[in-house]
Amino acid sequence: MNKKQQKSGRSKERVGRRVVLAANEFNERAGKHFNERFVRRLENIREVRIWVAEWALLVLIVFLLAVVQNNWYGESFETEAFVKGGEFSEATLGKINSMNPLYATTSSEKTLARLLFANLVAPDSTGHLKNELADKITADDARRVWTVKLRNDLRWSDGEQIKADDVIYTIDLIADTTAKTTISVDFANVKIKKKDDLTVIFTLPSSYADFSDSLEFPIVPKHILGDISPALVYESDFSTHPVGSGPFVLNALQAANATNASLQTVYLNRNEKYFKKMTKLDNFTLKTYENAQQIKDAISNADVIATAELSKSEAEDLPGSIVRNNTLINGGAFAFLNTISSNLSNVKIRQAIQQGVDMKKVRENIDDSQIMDYPILQRQEDLKMPKLAGYDLDAAKKLIVDAGLKYQEDKIVDKTGKAVTLNISVPQRDVLTGVAERFGEELKKIGFEIVLNVYDESKASSDFFSAVVRPRDYDILIYEVDLGVSADPFVYYSSLQAGEAGWNLSNYSNSLADDALISARMTASAKMRKTKYESFLKLWARDVPSIGLYQSTMIYSHMANVHIYSENSELTDALDRFSEIQNWASRKASVNMTP
Repeated sequence: MNKKQQKSGRSKERVGRRVVLAANEFNERAGKHFNERFVRRLENIREVRIWVAEWALLVLIVFLLAVVQNNWYGESFETEAFVKGGEFSEATLGKINSMNPLYATTSSEKTLARLLFANLVAPDSTGHLKNELADKITADDARRVWTVKLRNDLRWSDGEQIKADDVIYTIDLIADTTAKTTISVDFANVKIKKKDDLTVIFTLPSSYADFSDSLEFPIVPKHILGDISPALVYESDFSTHPVGSGPFVLNALQAANATNASLQTVYLNRNEKYFKKMTKLDNFTLKTYENAQQIKDAISNADVIATAELSKSEAEDLPGSIVRNNTLINGGAFAFLNTISSNLSNVKIRQAIQQGVDMKKVRENIDDSQIMDYPILQRQEDLKMPKLAGYDLDAAKKLIVDAGLKYQEDKIVDKTGKAVTLNISVPQRDVLTGVAERFGEELKKIGFEIVLNVYDESKASSDFFSAVVRPRDYDILIYEVDLGVSADPFVYYSSLQAGEAGWNLSNYSNSLADDALISARMTASAKMRKTKYESFLKLWARDVPSIGLYQSTMIYSHMANVHIYSENSELTDALDRFSEIQNWASRKASVNMTP
């Protein structure tokens, strides 16, 4: 080994010893530091263990309190509320023969029409007429030219846009006598033209201040029905597969059983194209029944949620869990005296009936709040009503003799000695039928022979309107009619509405009455309108084309746990309960409350 190698070896050895010494020194210092900084301080931890335990317990308590508080406040900001979803069901009276709203006669058909179709205008829950399909209705200063502009977001349930053509087509169909619709609007002598796809202009023969009231009717689609002959529209597929514009659309129609076609179930789904906000309800079901007893059984057994078909006495028989909303509406029952009937054409005979019928007995079981003597309600127009002849049987019999008739053994006979027989027609309904029966008994006391024809609306062979009302096949008709929002009684007492095509159910004709009704329509002055209505009422009281019986009341019987119209609503018609159907609900869930 040379000297250089020896020198290098000694150098490495010295470095190794230094590293070992440094490591030993580091270990000694580290051990000393660990012993001083950690091992010796373990005794301090044992000294403060009680203090640590107390703090740990305190932290646990605070944590548990936070959890409890969070749960408590969370529950306090939640509540049970009606939410989207669920279904509703109603029991209605009478068979559904057609789903075309222009042919609705039974209560079931009218209810279905309101759910499937929208009107140009319709009353809201306050009893005021509001635009529905119409977006804007304006008139010139003379109130002769009226412009109706449709909303631009309207769609039929098949997706087609609702246009001015549909409005004009519907009016033309109503006016066509071969179509034989049941809608009571009169556009005779009214010029109608299309301005653009959304605008229709009506030019009236004279001023009419309340013309917008005439626009309360449903619109049907021209693109579906336009190529069908008006006489065949009723029989078309549209009557069973309607395309509508209302809050619901048809899902299915099902007969309850093969032996009784009058018992039907109609399933409706939410209309996704409804121009108002969509309904909370997913589905709406109508179940039709033949009579009130079947409806009472249905709601008592929870087969349906609600019904508007029961009278006060019928509704009182329901279980105590059923809620009943009582609402007076703008409608009423009248005894319409057919003025062109050979037995009633003489005004003295009609006056004899007015005086010889004891209305207190006819109105048995009718609340005082429902008594209605006139064809205009005070809530429609505050008028000075004429005094009506009071009950006086002797005076009534004198009028009979003055009319050229005579008595034989307390029976009224004509000049040939034949007994004078009055045919009374009435649909079979609890209150209405009872009133008709008592009215007939009072007529017998005067000396008339009476034939009471009670029509069962559940029969499928024909309907009461087509078989009895339209042809005026009666001497006296006991019937409920809608009086509308405004006081205008034109549709029921103008000679222009007499005959099968109109709603003058008495066939009343008086030129002075016609002038008063037309003048009331023409004036924009509220004071003048009142004067004209008062003039008409004096003629009406003298000529006796009808006798007021009672104001209509809708009793809506329903299960408690649902959200429907407000009981404080001012409804003009029973169907106006659906004016805010989009807010109805039957399903509840927990929701967070807004602070």
